[in-house]
Amino acid sequence: MKLFKYLFSRKSASPKGTVISYGRGPEGEEVIIDITETKHINLKVIITFFVCLPVMMALFSAVYGVDSLNVTSENCFSRGKYLVLSSFVCGVLVNWLLQSVVYILIHPAAYRMLKIRYNKRNYTFRLFHKGNLKIRHFRIANMLAHSLCGYIPLIVGFVVGDVSICYFAFLSVLFFSDEISLLWRLRHYSGQSICRYISL
Repeated sequence: MKLFKYLFSRKSASPKGTVISYGRGPEGEEVIIDITETKHINLKVIITFFVCLPVMMALFSAVYGVDSLNVTSENCFSRGKYLVLSSFVCGVLVNWLLQSVVYILIHPAAYRMLKIRYNKRNYTFRLFHKGNLKIRHFRIANMLAHSLCGYIPLIVGFVVGDVSICYFAFLSVLFFSDEISLLWRLRHYSGQSICRYISL
């Protein structure tokens, strides 16, 4: 638990300080997220992969047997490359699409404000909303998209006994782990606060 808190809550080595800052502006409480900062997300992904994947495989093999861990033609994904490609599409593109739909539904002017930015310092892309987005909207959009793209398929894979679906869901989660980190760090802020991004 201490390692989890350290990785997802630690401060940046940059002179600017933390990735997230809090203050008050003309429109009320504001939470500023600086996506130009170095967040070492690649380290988090590697640690998450090597810690969580063996646990998932151990649980699955305990229920369905060791032979069930193979991705064969009888599974949803007959080849590993298809599984990785599908998880990337789901974890990035479908995830962003679902977030965009939610933003537009709960904040109709959002379609004019949605942007995709590339962070050169840590080689990550992020969909962000430029404007007066409430933190509760950010939470709803991300949690719904993450559930549909990762958490629900992971549960379905365990229920139906298909490990390829579990692999697919697990890899999808890794692709949006940067957003999970942001959700974790925003947990202490009020849902009424305005969430703004700073980007190059």
